[in-house]
Amino acid sequence: MSWLRTLGYLSVSALLSACLASAALAAAATGAGAAPQFAHPFTLVELTDMALSNNPQTKLAWAEIRSSQAGVELARAGYWPQISADYSITRSRTVNFSGASNSAQTRYSPSISLSYLLWDFGNRSGSLDAAKYALTAAELSNSQTLQDVILAVEQDYYQVLGLQALAQADAQSVKDAETSLDAAQQNQKSGLATVGDLYQTEAALAGAQLALQTAQGQLAVATGTLAVEVGLPANTGITLAPWDKTVTPVMPAQTIEELLAQARQARPELLASKASEQQAIAKLEATQGLGLPTLTLSANAGRTRTASAGFSQTANSYSAGLTLSIPLFAGFGDEAANKQAQALVDVSQASTAQLQQTVELEVWQAYQNLHTATVTLRTTEVQLKSAQQAEAVETARYHIGLDPILNLLTAQTTLASARVQQVQARLNWFTALAALGHAIGGLNAPSETATPESP
Repeated sequence: MSWLRTLGYLSVSALLSACLASAALAAAATGAGAAPQFAHPFTLVELTDMALSNNPQTKLAWAEIRSSQAGVELARAGYWPQISADYSITRSRTVNFSGASNSAQTRYSPSISLSYLLWDFGNRSGSLDAAKYALTAAELSNSQTLQDVILAVEQDYYQVLGLQALAQADAQSVKDAETSLDAAQQNQKSGLATVGDLYQTEAALAGAQLALQTAQGQLAVATGTLAVEVGLPANTGITLAPWDKTVTPVMPAQTIEELLAQARQARPELLASKASEQQAIAKLEATQGLGLPTLTLSANAGRTRTASAGFSQTANSYSAGLTLSIPLFAGFGDEAANKQAQALVDVSQASTAQLQQTVELEVWQAYQNLHTATVTLRTTEVQLKSAQQAEAVETARYHIGLDPILNLLTAQTTLASARVQQVQARLNWFTALAALGHAIGGLNAPSETATPESP
């Protein structure tokens, strides 16, 4: 099994090719009056596909991208000429000094005008660059949102699987306790056990049942959380495909230094912050052009037709010119705008540096957590085998009366604890692996002979 399949970490192309049946099931779930119950075992790919289709975070991210795309088109509009058409009708009559009125005149004046900004010393180009960087930041933020949703689904998915395994382990402990109680009852009848032995086994059975009930309650909560994460009602019955128990826990082939370098280059959140930094710089360039001269081409063409009683005449007019506008004083507004834009650049640069430290810390912590989970998983497997053998020996010795019931109960308690620790270790390994993949923006496949590295 490859590293990416082990992780279940999904790329956009994998999501597009995910099973469409899961989306149909989600649509049926939202349309039904009662919560649906699915017997189909969902894979991680199907659940992630449903979450990306239904989660409001992804819809919000796509809306922000569309807004940024419109912002780019709005900035490009400044490079086009502005053309307007006018049509006016004027009805007038003049009165002379004697009080007599002249004939009424009607003027029809259609015209078309053009204004084209030829040069503005960087205002338009800075605004366009800022809009492009804003679009890039929105697209990268959308990628980060997708990865955040994927990570949430992965964590909930493995949490449910882990609690299912824990409930199964507790159920096995209940069976072992019931077997011990039966054995204690038989030994009491034959005189090999006391009433105290019987009470001890009954208490052990009650403790095992309590642990099972607690695990079942936690499983119900986790299942509801996963259902809501993928866009289904919390009380939806979801069956999950089991995790692969044959996975060999190994560390990534990359060193921690290589993973940190990859995170700096691939983490969408960090790249979006760098794009926002470039957007602030572009806005500063646009602001600096506000106090500089502008050169504008203007043209106008019109026709005026005058009509009065028995008389009509037409006149055509044409004009074209260049206008050089030189701002002299704007109440120190341009200087204040430049200072504000420069401050925003400083803020964005500091935010990027702070975010990079946060990302590097996340990678470091995720790497160490995965290393710990890898070693712990191997240790718990050895611990579980030893506990199983010890419990089998104590069961046989108690049945023939060689050991007291306390030894058997101790061995069963140790075995139950080993089962729980082995389940928790496997859960920790899967979730740590998913967290590391999220922290660096994706993992490469390790070699088959990869071994755990020292932290």
